[in-house]
Amino acid sequence: MSHYNEKNKGVALVSVLIVVSIAAGIFAAIMYYTMSSTEISGMQRKYQSSKEASIGAIEVMTKDILPRVITGSTLSGVVSGLAILPDIVPSVTANSARDVCFRTKLTSLTGSWPGGICDSNPDPTVNSDIVFNLKGVGGSSRPFVVSMKIIDTVPGNSDKSGTVLELASGTVDNASGMISVQHFPFLYTLMTDARPQNSTTERANIEVLYAY
Repeated sequence: MSHYNEKNKGVALVSVLIVVSIAAGIFAAIMYYTMSSTEISGMQRKYQSSKEASIGAIEVMTKDILPRVITGSTLSGVVSGLAILPDIVPSVTANSARDVCFRTKLTSLTGSWPGGICDSNPDPTVNSDIVFNLKGVGGSSRPFVVSMKIIDTVPGNSDKSGTVLELASGTVDNASGMISVQHFPFLYTLMTDARPQNSTTERANIEVLYAY
């Protein structure tokens, strides 16, 4: 009789150990997926913030800086004028070499760039054309640093006096029923790198093909 009871106790002990092991495994799996989901959500949030910083810098570059420089202003002169924007503190290598390089990039094929600091290296943090320091919200968070550069220039289908649809000169003519071809003097490939200040991981890289 005692032998039977001891045998039952042994079986019960093994069963309990199996149940505990399974429960511990399930608990560990739940904790792993919970922690992973939290980490992934945090990474997505950080990437999204860096992405938005890149998009904002791209808007300023394409709408405010590039058109002025291509029509005669210097890069350093345009950048100094952007200091009036309260939420953006732009900085750029404001010397004649960078000004000449940027204008060359805007008006010449990539193969005719002089080299040196005027390179086509796809890393926008190397010899950047311009670097934006975007202020954090309320000054409580680290600012985002957005490095930008043009890495490729291709001539378009017109000179700089071409028609632009945004000016309503490329719309359908009721009399002729014809649509004027939209003209693009140049096509630029822009590279951006956005990250919080002093960060090496929370970053977003965007490549943009912009038709001027």
